[in-house]
Amino acid sequence: MSLSHPSALSDADRLAAVAELERLQPETLNALDKLAHLTGFAFKASICVVSLVGDQRVRFLGRYGLTDTEADCKDAICTNVVASDQPIEVLNLLVDPVLSQHPVCVGPPYVRAYCGHPLRSPEGTPLGAVAVVDTAPFFRFSTEKHEALKAATDTAQSLIFNDLRGLTQSEAAE
Repeated sequence: MSLSHPSALSDADRLAAVAELERLQPETLNALDKLAHLTGFAFKASICVVSLVGDQRVRFLGRYGLTDTEADCKDAICTNVVASDQPIEVLNLLVDPVLSQHPVCVGPPYVRAYCGHPLRSPEGTPLGAVAVVDTAPFFRFSTEKHEALKAATDTAQSLIFNDLRGLTQSEAAE
């Protein structure tokens, strides 16, 4: 796997969609935290995030096992999920030729395993990722686990875009 440079994420339409998500209601952010907690618990992973990838920063809309609310794009593997617009699975970062030197592998939180699915706009534009992350390598990541992570991603998308539809409708009524 090769890492994508954050400049690959600078599409103006994608960034406009990301900026629109800055308006999410606190209730939705709370629900995304709960979804991250439930997903992390279900996968027995130490960390789970619902991320939103901008051109320079990754914002964690929902998080479990992580206190940071954002990170630099170069410090987040979720950036690569968005750039590739496909799921990324790495069972053991220590033996991966590219990610073994990644900042989250060689420094805190010392990530050893990562599986993330793209979080997309209703139009299909990749905006972020839902990822389970662990400080121990994964033995394997089955088809069923990928389906479950995809279901968590679909749920996150529903929460986010139902919130935005509600905001748009209430603004139109005013």
